[in-house]
Amino acid sequence: MQHLTTLCVYLVMVLSPGVTHTITEDIQVLVFLPQNNSFLFSQARVAPAIRYAQRRLQADGGQFSGFRFNLHFESCDCVNAALFALVDRSCGLKPDLILGPVCEYEAAAVVRLASHWHVPVISAGALATGFGNKNAEYSQLTRIAPSYVKMAETFTAMFEHFAWRSALLVFEDDKQERNCYFTLEGVYHLMVDYNIRSYQFSEDEPLNTDDILQNISDME
Repeated sequence: MQHLTTLCVYLVMVLSPGVTHTITEDIQVLVFLPQNNSFLFSQARVAPAIRYAQRRLQADGGQFSGFRFNLHFESCDCVNAALFALVDRSCGLKPDLILGPVCEYEAAAVVRLASHWHVPVISAGALATGFGNKNAEYSQLTRIAPSYVKMAETFTAMFEHFAWRSALLVFEDDKQERNCYFTLEGVYHLMVDYNIRSYQFSEDEPLNTDDILQNISDME
């Protein structure tokens, strides 16, 4: 009976609106941002916003003021730099949270490893269709921007409105980051009931208007 009384007193203390409990904890945040300012999400552009969020979260008297978010910035290159940095740093201390990377291939490798370790990842990128699979390798990923499938939903609404049944998608494939390829992948993924064909070109293989016109003719 004494144990039950103690438990009731403890619950009253926890549930009482006049009693507050501040949890103090260090949270290691690993941030992947490229140094190259040709990227919209470079460190020079994004880091100030992250530091601002850090200050707001740790403001005195705030709901999360007891948490100390320790930021560790690492450069990424949309290839393998982020993965190597994650592995190297985790040999000493695994991060509690990962912000980024954005590029598809680099994000895929980082998120797979983070999901294996049950480390949450928040990214403004990783918008390709495959990242929607939350069952296993991308289970820890949270995306804060609409995926490319959302763009495909817009395409579908346009097709239904205008009663279109076919389309030729022309895009440039850079063979490295492949942003355009992954963007249109969402269209293919969602619009399987439509006649969708694509024509790709690159810097090495310039746009050939004759080929495009021939593709249009073949579709008709």
